[in-house]
Formats: sequence, C-alpha cells, structure tokens
Amino acid sequence: MTPISSVSEELPPFIQAVLRFHAGNRLEREVVLNGPAPVDAGTSVWRCQIVRNPVAGRAGTHDIEMTFQITAGHEPNVAVGIAFGFGEWSEENYVLLPAAVYRGNNFQVWDCAYPPMWRDAAQFRLDMPTTITPAPRLGGDSHRIEQTTGDTASPTLGFFSPSQGMGFLVQTEQATRLGNSGLVIETTAGHRSARLLITAPSVREFRQDHCKAVPSEDRGASWMAGDSLTLRVRTCLFEAENLQGLFERYCELRKDLNDAAGVDVLPFSVAWKLIETKYNRDNWVAEPGYYKLAPTPHTTYAAAADPLCFMWQLGWVGGGMMTLPMLAEGDELTRSRAWTNLEMIFDRTQAPSGFFRGIGDGEKFFGDGFDRPLPHNVHMVRKSGDWLLFAIQHFDLFARQGRCIPAAWEAAIRRLADAFAGLWERYGQFGQYVDVETGELLIGGSTAGAIVPGALALAAGWFGDARYLAVAQAAARRYAKEILATGITTGGPGEILSAPDSESAFAMLESFVTLLEATGKDEWKQAALAMVRQAATWVVSYDFTFPADSPLGRHGIRSTGAVFANIQNKHAAPGICTWSGNSLFRLWRATGDALALDLILDIAHGISQYVSRTDRQLSAAMRPGWMCERVNLSDWETAAGVGGQLFGSCSWVETSMMLTNYQLPGLYVQPDTGFVCVFDHIVVKLKKRTDAGLRLVMHNPTPFDAEVKVLCETAASTALPLGLNPLFGARTILIAAGATVAADFETNPQRDDIALYDLRE
Repeated sequence: MTPISSVSEELPPFIQAVLRFHAGNRLEREVVLNGPAPVDAGTSVWRCQIVRNPVAGRAGTHDIEMTFQITAGHEPNVAVGIAFGFGEWSEENYVLLPAAVYRGNNFQVWDCAYPPMWRDAAQFRLDMPTTITPAPRLGGDSHRIEQTTGDTASPTLGFFSPSQGMGFLVQTEQATRLGNSGLVIETTAGHRSARLLITAPSVREFRQDHCKAVPSEDRGASWMAGDSLTLRVRTCLFEAENLQGLFERYCELRKDLNDAAGVDVLPFSVAWKLIETKYNRDNWVAEPGYYKLAPTPHTTYAAAADPLCFMWQLGWVGGGMMTLPMLAEGDELTRSRAWTNLEMIFDRTQAPSGFFRGIGDGEKFFGDGFDRPLPHNVHMVRKSGDWLLFAIQHFDLFARQGRCIPAAWEAAIRRLADAFAGLWERYGQFGQYVDVETGELLIGGSTAGAIVPGALALAAGWFGDARYLAVAQAAARRYAKEILATGITTGGPGEILSAPDSESAFAMLESFVTLLEATGKDEWKQAALAMVRQAATWVVSYDFTFPADSPLGRHGIRSTGAVFANIQNKHAAPGICTWSGNSLFRLWRATGDALALDLILDIAHGISQYVSRTDRQLSAAMRPGWMCERVNLSDWETAAGVGGQLFGSCSWVETSMMLTNYQLPGLYVQPDTGFVCVFDHIVVKLKKRTDAGLRLVMHNPTPFDAEVKVLCETAASTALPLGLNPLFGARTILIAAGATVAADFETNPQRDDIALYDLRE
C-alpha cells in the first residue's frame, strides 16, 4: 500500500488507465495505457490524456480526468477505466460503497428465498452473527464486488486500513454517454492486494435481484476509430486514527461531483390533506375499527390455514405511529378514527410479557412475519420499541389537547417499559426477536433495538422512573461502542436477516439525540455527531438521471434526499422508515452541525414529490394520496424497473410524510442572527434586517395553497430542547397558489410575533 508520504503532485504509480475487453459480460483481458503515447491493444490502438490537479483547501484531494481515445481499429465490447492499486491489503480493511457495501459485506451468508427470515427455532441464537443473503461481497472465496453508480447513495467507493492508519475514497459522476459507470473492487488470491476501479460503462458479471445474484445483461461499448470518452473522478487519500475518519471524509465529498437541486412541487400541508383523505377513503376498516396498512395486496398477508388477511402491523411500517399526526392535525372524522385505532391497540394487542403483538387483522393477533405469521411467537423488538417511543409522544399530545389519558393506557405502556428494562437486565441486550408471550429473547446480536434507549429515556421522563434512564444509557453506551467501532447497523427491517440497513442507523441517531436532550451529557452529543456521519451514507446525495420514459423520469423527480433501505433490498425510498428525521433537525439545534441540517433539508424537502395526485398520477397503479416506497436507482428489479415499479400504496412512506408535515417546520427563522431555513415548498428572500428583526418575502411557486408552519426563535433558545410535539398549534402562514406575501419577525419573538403585511402597501 502506497504510504501517504510518497504521494506527490505527479500521477502516483498506483493509478492506471485501463482498457477492459469483454466477452458478453465476462472480462477476458485488460490492457494498461501509459499516457498519450499510442498503445497497440492487439486489435486496436488507443491513447489516454491524463490531467490531475489538487483541490484547493482539501488536503490529499485531487481531481483526475482521463480522456480515452481509440485511434485505429474497432472494438465491439470494451469498457475504459481508472484503476487504483493497493498492496499489503488486509481482509480487515473496511470497504465502503455507500448504501451498498459496508465492511466489504464480509458477513455470514445464508442463501434463502425471499423474504429471508429465521423461521426454524434450531436457527435461533442469542449471539447471532451479522448474516446476509448472497449480496456482492469480499471475503472467503469472493474476490470481486461489481456495482453500478445506481447501486449507491453517492457514486463513491473507498476503504479504511486500520493497520496503515489511512483511508482512500474515490468519487465519480453518475454516468457518461455510455450510461451508468461501474464501481469495482477486486482482490488477489488470499486478499493480499486490491484494486478499486471506476469503469465506463459498468459491466458486471452478475447483478443483484432481491436476495440472489443473476447474470447481468451488461456489455461494454462499441468503439470506432476516433471515438473518445472522458472519465472524471475526485480522490481523497488521508490519514485516519479510526474508522470514523472514513465517514468524516466521505461526508466532506458526498456532494462534490453530481448536481443536487431541489424542486418545489407540493407543499407539506397539501400532501398531508391528500394522505388524510386517502386513509379515510382507502384504509379505514370500520369493524373492528382501525387503519389497515394499505389498500393493495403487496403488504397484506394470507395465512395458509386461515382465509383472513393480516392488515395491520405495529411500529416499523406505521401502526401506532400514524395516529400521532392524525390526532394532532386531522379533522373530526380522522381524530375519532385514530382514537378508535388506539383503543384497538391497547385493548387487544398487549401480551402477558408486556410487549405488544405486532401483526393481526383487528381481532386476532400473532407473532410477526412478512408473508405469513411466524411460529414461536416471534416478535420484532423494533416494533414494540417504536410503539413505546410514540406512545409517550401520544400521551404528551393528549395533555396538550386537554384529553384525559386513560389510566389503563398509561399502565400498559409502563408494563412495556418494564419489559424492555427486564430484557436488558436479563440478557445485556435487546436483541432482534423476542417471544412476545413470554418475553424470552430468541434472536440476539443486532442493533434492531436501537430505538429502545430513546424510547426508555422518554418513559423515564414521563413516569419519573430512574431505572428506565439507567437502562437506556447502559444500552446506548454498548451500542455506541459497537456501532462506532464497526461502522455497521443491522436488523431494522423484518425481512433482511440482519443485513446492514438505514432504519437501525436512524433509530440509533434518534436514541442518541433523545438522550442528549434528556441528560445534556457530552457523550451523547459526540455519539450523535458520529452516528449522523454513518447514517449519511444511506441518503442519496444527488439527482439521479432517471430514464426519460420511466414514471420518476416523466415527472421530473429529484432523487436528492431519498434514503436507501438496506444492502439487500436495493431501492432508495422517499423518506426514512419510519421517521420524519426530526432528530437531525434537533441535533442541528443542539450542536449547529451543518451536515445534520443539510441531510434533513434534503430528506424533508424531497419527500412530497412522491405523493400521487389526480393531476400528477405517478403510475397507473397509484391513486391520489398514495405513496410508494420505490425510488429505484438500481436495476435490482431489472433495467426496466429503474425509475419505476411504483406498485401501489405503502403505509410507512405515507406515515413518514405525515410526520414530516407535523414534526418539522416549513420555515425556520432566527430573527436575531438573520438565519432562515426553508423546508417546505416555498421560496423565501430576505427583504430587510434591522435591530428590530427581519422582513421576509415568501413566494409559493406551486399551484396549491400552502399553510406553512413557522418556528421562530432566538439563537439562545436553541440551547434548550424543543420537547415533545413542539409544533402542535404552531403559527402558520397561508400563501395562496402562486402568491407572494411578506412577514416581519421580531428579534425577541414570542409565539405569535409574526406580523403579516400586504405587499401592495
């Protein structure tokens, strides 16, 4: 491996321009180009112009352009590439392709059909190792990872070497005229040396299809004499004391080479009303009274021995979560139904263990499953963890609304908190699956319970029980030590075994931020700041160019802010499963961390693009108010699925949109500093700033009337946590479709100190 001290301003010897000759999708041979001098490749002649420049203000960072040209001959199946070679390679090196590969995906592998879940009790173990389906990986007998730029949240690959104390990252553009580029890492026998390659076009021997590998249809390009192509990359070679240095450097360059421009499409308030109407039209089950997951069969489950369909799940995909914004912002019908939905949860779903059963039809409830209820009373700890967090938020909302909180409901949630505290005290972990009836831990060894410390911290505050906070902090310390050292969060979704995923990453961030707010301790601040840099690897950092004839391409969707699910299910999604991401906003308020604010701006602003409407039906399967989880940048559902496969309504995405409208301000203002931040789909300009405050001009470029929530506070106020339900009853500014209004914001704002005035004055 080339030491950092030997890297000069000249082209280092470990960088090569290469030609890759293929037969079908298989690499046959490779030819190295030494520069502008012609190279006879046997059946053609090539040359390569190389330009390399340092990036100002970025130590160890360079821009490289390689222009490949065929000067004689013809080649039917060739990819060009930039290769970075490293000797003294170790299997301990942490290889990263954001949203696709973590630690080289060098984990235990179980080759099973979709949906992959542990169904046999003989497989259960408390020390379950991280286990994946056969995703692209390094390690053992696997020596090559081949991905396209569309497989990643940012077209980047790199590694951290603990033995060398250094890291390397290379970012490229999404595509050239030949299509998506390839991201390849390959090691020699014994994994003693390695190469990282950027190729144009991408030519993979296999592509990922759900949880299996299938032969790809990739081919190299056809080249005629005179054809040329320029590959552009940005490299970063850096010293790093630990793995966190890799994530820090990645976050510095994640937006460097590809455009990320927001688009104003649909105000949050309009998206909320469309979804509220949809839930009352399509999701309400009058008897026994609950909102089912979805009106389409993709997320319903037929039991083999029973014709009933399982239409409801707790946590994870929205059950017990969607009712919070419904009760806070819904009309009379919605609030009434949401309350009835809660009555079903409290009256029928709690097991003797204290945990709540996770799946059912409103009358009967069972152990969890994806396509069918699993045996052994298996229950995702994440589901009851989500519910504990949201139940406390519900109670706080009821207090704000003047509602009476049923004593039986509070007692039930206290039993749930006791169940989690007891689980930790007995096993020293929350694990991934428990027996919902007995509380016995069945499958451990993941970060599936990452939300539980945050939930217990809220329970400690609500019930005044120091035991819950003690358990929360002990568990969070263990998670922090393991996650920050390994760079892996696992087990959030219910059908990926324990593959690395984004859901548990953002759940962990929520817990760290909640503990910071509850205790004010610096350890949780530092843990949250580190965690957000790992979570950032799952968030799409740029606007992918969708096929023009795809549903997302036809509607001009901007992918910036979409969030990849996990390394197995290779799609991004409109938001975080299942959060608004307000923990990012809260972290920014508490620390001023620019990355946290940038991430939540992208995630929140992008999500309402994906609401189907009468005037903008996203696909033939999508009715008004429906949102689908698919933001397909990759071809895991075939090349025809890129930008498509919008199969119908997904409750969790719609819940994330409802929470975005409820938990995040559309406009954030600090009159004393002049800082203004826009989340909603409006355009805001500073008109005047004086000692008395700010005058802002706000324009609504959409064809819909917008009710914009405003959070106005001083810089000093950010030192105090916002608390639960901080935007309940928040001041809103109505901006008619296409209209422009102005408002004054006082330097020392009170809750309603926003003075609107007519621009015609």
